[in-house]
Amino acid sequence: MNLSTALLAALILTADPTPEQLSKTRSDLASSSVEVRRTAIKSLVHSKLSDYLFPEMHSALKDADGDVRATAATAIGNLGATSAPAIPTLIAQLEHDTTKEARETAARALGRIGKAAPTQRSAVGPLKTAAAGDADFVTRTVALGALAMMNEDVSGQIASLRKYLTHEEPLVRMKASHALGGLGEPAKAAAPEIALVMEKEPDGHRRGYVARALGNVGDPAFLPALEKALAKETDTAAQGEMRGAIKKLRAKS
Repeated sequence: MNLSTALLAALILTADPTPEQLSKTRSDLASSSVEVRRTAIKSLVHSKLSDYLFPEMHSALKDADGDVRATAATAIGNLGATSAPAIPTLIAQLEHDTTKEARETAARALGRIGKAAPTQRSAVGPLKTAAAGDADFVTRTVALGALAMMNEDVSGQIASLRKYLTHEEPLVRMKASHALGGLGEPAKAAAPEIALVMEKEPDGHRRGYVARALGNVGDPAFLPALEKALAKETDTAAQGEMRGAIKKLRAKS
C-alpha cells in the first residue's frame, strides 16, 4: 500500500458515514440472510459507522446466529463507556450463550467497558464466575484479563493467567499471553513464560500475538528471544509484530 492509498483508507475510516451507508447497514443487520448479517456486523468492528449504530449492535447481541452475537460483542466493546447500557445483555451472553466464542467476546467487551467506565462494577461477579468455571478455557483466560482491565485484584488475575501459559492448548496459551500483554509492565514477571509460548507456538498468526505481548510487558532482557524468533519467522504478519515488539523493548533498554 503506497502513501496515497494509505491516506485515502484512513480518511474513509474516519469520515462521517452518509445516510445511505447507515441505512444500508441497518438493513443488512436485519436481513433474513445470516451471511449478510455476519458481514454487516463484522464491518462495524473498526468503523466510524459503529458510533451511530449502537442500538442495532445491541440488538445483534440477541441474534439467532452465534457468530453474529460474538462479533456484536466485539464491536460493542470497542465503543467503551458508550456501551454501558449493553452491560446486562453482555452479562447474560457471558453466562448463558451456548456459543463459546460469544461468551469469550462478551467477557472481553465487559472488561473494556468496565475499564472505560470504572464506576460500572456489575460485571465483576459474573466475570469471576466465568474465570473460575466456564467450560471453555479461552473464555476463562479472557475473563481473567477483563477483571484485570477493571482493576479488580490485578496481581491475582496475573497469577491466574500465568498458570494458563503452560496449558495444553496453544490457543489458550496465546490468549493468556495476549491478556497479560494487555496489562503491560505490571505483568513483566511473566516475560520468561511468554517467550517460551512464542518459541513453541506452531501457528504464525498466534506467534505474532504472543510477540506483541512480549513487547508490551516491557522486559528488554527478552530482546534476544525476539530477534532470534524474527530471524527464522516466515509469517509476514508475525514478522511485523516481532519488529514492533523489538522496537518497543529497544526503547526501554
